Amino acid sequence: MNPLHVDPQMSAMGGFKVPILHGLCTYGVTAKAVYEKFFPDDPQQLKKFSSRFTSHVFPGETLVVDMWKEGKTIIVETKTKERGLVVLKGFIEMKDEAKM
Repeated sequence: MNPLHVDPQMSAMGGFKVPILHGLCTYGVTAKAVYEKFFPDDPQQLKKFSSRFTSHVFPGETLVVDMWKEGKTIIVETKTKERGLVVLKGFIEMKDEAKM
């Protein structure tokens, strides 16, 4: 595990006041929100999830996932509620648009 996520001293060396949330957690929260909205009964519909982290998340912050559909693609943008900062941008490609 990267000490940036658990060790306050290492976080400080990285320029953060406290350890930051691991990016895979942000990724997982985003994916779960999309699954619950678009295909809660058929997770096999996921073909591809591509994303980019645009900023960090502090533990305890609330993540808000905005998503919209464009054909077989779901565009996602995750931001922190407290700072209004976009932390992840990406898209999810689905196998079958009709099931969305």
